[in-house]
Amino acid sequence: MSSGCTEQEEFTISDNATIMSMKYAVTSPTNMDTQELIINSTSMDLSIYNSDNELKAHYIRPMIEYQWEQPPYMLTGKPFLEISSSSEAQKIRSDDPGSGTLEVTVLQNGEIHILTIDSDSPEYLFEDLYQIEGYMDSQRLLALEPSSEEAQGIVEKWIISMPTYSYDGSNLTLEEHMRLDELPSTHALLYSFTSSHEGYGNRSGEDLPESITNHTIRVSLRQRGIIKAIIDDSWDEMRQKPV
Repeated sequence: MSSGCTEQEEFTISDNATIMSMKYAVTSPTNMDTQELIINSTSMDLSIYNSDNELKAHYIRPMIEYQWEQPPYMLTGKPFLEISSSSEAQKIRSDDPGSGTLEVTVLQNGEIHILTIDSDSPEYLFEDLYQIEGYMDSQRLLALEPSSEEAQGIVEKWIISMPTYSYDGSNLTLEEHMRLDELPSTHALLYSFTSSHEGYGNRSGEDLPESITNHTIRVSLRQRGIIKAIIDDSWDEMRQKPV
């Protein structure tokens, strides 16, 4: 796909600007997600669409004040481009799931400024463009970050749906919740619960006497997905087998 462009004058981004980032990310040799991120001084709004343009996920989070100070600083003074091409981005290195095309649009004072970053183009090597893409990617990670309450909701729903708890569990109680600060951050949650029989997993085929049993389960969550869940330091609830 080819595109024509004309260079615009350098400009200053105001605090009341809205920045929209479109990231076309290759997820497999035959599929591509479109990630639309809209940020301003108060909020970040992330929508993820599949290759058929169907909405897969939508997240809204408050903008952290110090995070908003970065894009005006990074983008002010940069020459933006007026793009005259198809809005559908080409796949970049379709055999590389980490590749893609980024379009950044700044809306302010009734004007539209667009910057396109193609990871195969020579301009991608310029440090300022690389920093802009890095910043937008970090904002996407922040938008995907669950709050503490959201993390607890995701984990509790998962525990209740899994074989051990769903068979005979009750009284699920949060005992501890820690969050690591790096992106993507990891939430480490410790819960206690009670079973009316001994053992783990689905025991419906076993002839077990009733026996009130107390358990703990440690769960790790990253990017809204469970990555580890261990009951009593001895049972892997994700893989349904002893540790």
